[in-house]
Order: sequence, then C-alpha cells, then structure tokens
Amino acid sequence: MPPGIDCIGALSDGILHHILSFLPAQEAVRTCVLAQRWRHLWKCTTGLRIVGNKGPFWRWLNGLLFVSRCLRTLVLSGVGLQGTTLDFSSCPALEDLTIGFSVINVGKISSLSLKCLSIFRCRSYLDDRVRVSAPCVVSLKLLGFSGITPLLESMPLLETAFLTLGAHGHHTSQDICQKYSQSGVYCGAKHDACTNCHANNDGSRNCVVLGAISNAKHLELISSFGTVIFTRDLKWCPTFDKLKNLILNDYWCMGPSFDALSCILKHSPVLEKLSLHLFKVYENCWLDVLLKLSFHYSILLMFLVSQGLRANVKMKGSYSSMERSSVISEHLKVVDVKCSVVDENVVEVLKFLCTLNIRFCFV
Repeated sequence: MPPGIDCIGALSDGILHHILSFLPAQEAVRTCVLAQRWRHLWKCTTGLRIVGNKGPFWRWLNGLLFVSRCLRTLVLSGVGLQGTTLDFSSCPALEDLTIGFSVINVGKISSLSLKCLSIFRCRSYLDDRVRVSAPCVVSLKLLGFSGITPLLESMPLLETAFLTLGAHGHHTSQDICQKYSQSGVYCGAKHDACTNCHANNDGSRNCVVLGAISNAKHLELISSFGTVIFTRDLKWCPTFDKLKNLILNDYWCMGPSFDALSCILKHSPVLEKLSLHLFKVYENCWLDVLLKLSFHYSILLMFLVSQGLRANVKMKGSYSSMERSSVISEHLKVVDVKCSVVDENVVEVLKFLCTLNIRFCFV
C-alpha cells in the first residue's frame, strides 16, 4: 500500500470494535482523540477490560459502563465496586463477566443476559451476603472469596460450576465453624450450633450456594476445613437431577461417618463419574499460589489444577451393581481417587467406598 495511506482507517467499524475490545479500557477510550470517526467507536466495543488504580474507580464505572447495548465481554480487575446493586440490565448483550482481585461492596449483582460468570480473589467488607442474580448463567466460577460467601440465586440453565470456599492464605472467609476452630469437630445439625452453622438472619435461611447450582451437569466443589457453607447447605440438600460429573476434595471425606459425602451422593441420582482429590495441603498449596499470581496466570493455574496434575497416586474404581447401595447412583461408572500418598485418611475413604460396592485398582 502506498505511503501515507491510513491502513487502520480503511477497516470497517465492526473490525475496529473487535480490535478495541482487546485494549485496556483506558487505552480504548483514548482513541477518541485520533480523528472525528474515532470519537465514539470505543463506546460500541464488544469487550471491555478494566484494570483499576488506587482511586475511587467505581464512580467512573457507574457512570459509563452500564449503558452499553453492544458490550458482550467485561473484565474487571483490581477495582472497587460499591452501592446497592451492580445492575447490568442496560447491557442486554453482556454474556461474559469476570471480576478478579476486587472489592465487591454491593448488595446485589444482577444480570438477565450473563452466560459465563467468574469471580475470584475478591472480597466483601459488608455484613450481609452479596446476592448474585444471574438466572441465565451456564458456566460459574467462584474462587477464593474473602469475607462472607455470596448468596447465589437460582441458576436453572447452569451446566458447569467450579467453587472453592474457605480460608486460603491471607484471604479468609467469615463462614467458619466456631466449634471446629476450637476442637476440630463441626457443630453439625445440633440445636446448640454456633451462629455460623445455624440458619440465621443473614438472608440465607436455606442454601447459600448448593440450591442455585443444583441443575449443573458438572460440579467441582472445593473447601478448606472449618468452612461451614457446604456442610450447612447439606441440611437443605437439593437433588442434583442432572449431575453427571462431580469433583470433591478431602473436605467432603471426613470420617468416621462420611456424612457430607454420603449426603451429596444420595442426592445425585444420575451421577456417572466421581473424582476425589485427597491432598492434605490441597487448599493451602495451589490456592495460595493462585491468589498471589497475576490475573491471567491465575486462570492458567486454575486450569492446570483442575486437570489433577498434582496427583502422584491415582486409583480408579468401578461400581458393582450386584448389590446396589441406596446411597449411590446406579448410573455411576467411574470413581477416581487422586492423592499424593496413601495415608490412613485415604484408606478410610477407600473402606467407606467399598461399603458402597466400589472396587479399586491402581492406575
């Protein structure tokens, strides 16, 4: 092309919108001074990536972002969000929302169009739970949330969810069993249960998370010991009618009765594959690393860990239907157990699974 020709300017608006979607938001906005044509191009970008600074960045967000009818992807990293509601009703095309390394001091996050929602290494300083209302979400990730765990409202279209709850490094959850922190034993369903274990006035008299994700086909549920959300939710355990693939960590495999594992298996009637990741330092190892990494590297490590790359010992089990157990799905085909070493705790888990007519071999 001859010198002096504006190659970029020759592109269509649609292509320019796509190019701008890869720029940080601040850089995309600055293109408005390039020429008259560029003045409003950034407003129609289909993707926006915002990295916060030390200022009150949420004020700029409230006045600008939530009126876009073109925005499909939104990434917020290192920002502060405050107010009554983070409402995306004026972004009807928004399908993919990621919030990372941010403070979420809003009472509710609401969107009718979201399909993919990821929240990780965020925290809330509120005394009440942040409510998440996104009924069309298909994929959900909630990782390493500090403060009070968000309350998830119904997600009937959900297919995949990956949740990690509890205290990880410097990121601490307030949903901790007070008795467990003292004695190593949960309150359970006792009448004298501590405030966190008992249904209270925090707006979550029933399930905080399990009820909302009960329609998923694939679940990965990870928690640190002492965290009450999953065990408390099991008091009102929903039926996972569509669940086919379930991944759990050793939080779910506490003896001698294995109540949590038994309960979720009993309420998963069509389960086909169960994977147990029994690592003593599962939470304190990779999650600590994840929370210290940058935005994009955290996503990479999250993927690697989800593939079970820490396992040194792998065992594969199969369900014998000769003597069916009322606890387990008749559709169960594969049970994978991964651990760094076969210790006493792992042996107890294997013994329990054997009572359900599951037989193992090393692979």
